Amino acid sequence: MKKLLLFTLIIASCVLPLSAQLYIPNAGFESWSSSLGEEIQPTGWVSYNIFTSALTDPMNTNPTSLTQAGTPDNFQGSYSAKMTTIDLVTNPLATTIPSRGGFMLSGSIDLQGLHPGYQFTSRPSTFSYAYKYTPVGTDTAFILVAVTHWNGTSRDTIAAAVDFMVFTSGAYGIRNMNMNYNPLYNNVFPDTAIIYFSPSSLYSPQAGSTLFIDAISFSGYNGINEGLMSNSVSVYPNPSSNITNFDVISENAHKVIAYDLMGREVNWTMINNKRAKLSTYNMTPGVYTYSIVTAENEVLSYGKFAVAN
Repeated sequence: MKKLLLFTLIIASCVLPLSAQLYIPNAGFESWSSSLGEEIQPTGWVSYNIFTSALTDPMNTNPTSLTQAGTPDNFQGSYSAKMTTIDLVTNPLATTIPSRGGFMLSGSIDLQGLHPGYQFTSRPSTFSYAYKYTPVGTDTAFILVAVTHWNGTSRDTIAAAVDFMVFTSGAYGIRNMNMNYNPLYNNVFPDTAIIYFSPSSLYSPQAGSTLFIDAISFSGYNGINEGLMSNSVSVYPNPSSNITNFDVISENAHKVIAYDLMGREVNWTMINNKRAKLSTYNMTPGVYTYSIVTAENEVLSYGKFAVAN
């Protein structure tokens, strides 16, 4: 049985593409929760609902902007996300956040502040979503998607896509956004994805505009320099059960980072004298990807390896 598992893992590590790392938290908006006592919002997302918290609206004067859309307004599953542009009655952050608006942003918020985006390490070619839209007047829905990378001092935008909607759509449709990659970062993997939806224009929002969103996804893969594939790295044993060794060629190799197939960082180790030993003892058996990076987090090489029992 163990030999069969080892064989399966070896075959999988050869055929599973890096584009499998396309995870989006709560992409179907089935999970809803509250972090600071506000009206519930999709878990893993932040919205104008934060202004319904007792911390920001102690007199309970603000309307709800983001709600669960069940039957007949759901696209798939039990819920879709319904955003409505609202007017805040109480806005303690009026100097920085408009009192009229509505949005849904991937990320989280706590007493320390807003944390936009989530961990993401792939280079998708397309972002897709299901929608229906009812604008007020000449309002325009706005959607922004970006994948970024921290370079040690600031955040670089590896790729981005922008979409606008101006016409009423009473039935669900599917829209696809092509990610536009900055050629300066052809050899860089992102570390964060940021997804933003708004039922209104940023410049002239109209109260009452409504946008339904569901079934969001990334797809495709925008390849980096194929010379970065793992032919410059020796990985052994592969699969392993305790230690995976990485022997590299580059003098600039600084660290090995391991990711699961959802693109989440699960382990790392430093490279010394062109060699690294990654402990896999506590890692779940399966296929993983790795990146060899410099001290500035530029990707030198990448590939796949497997962990067995």
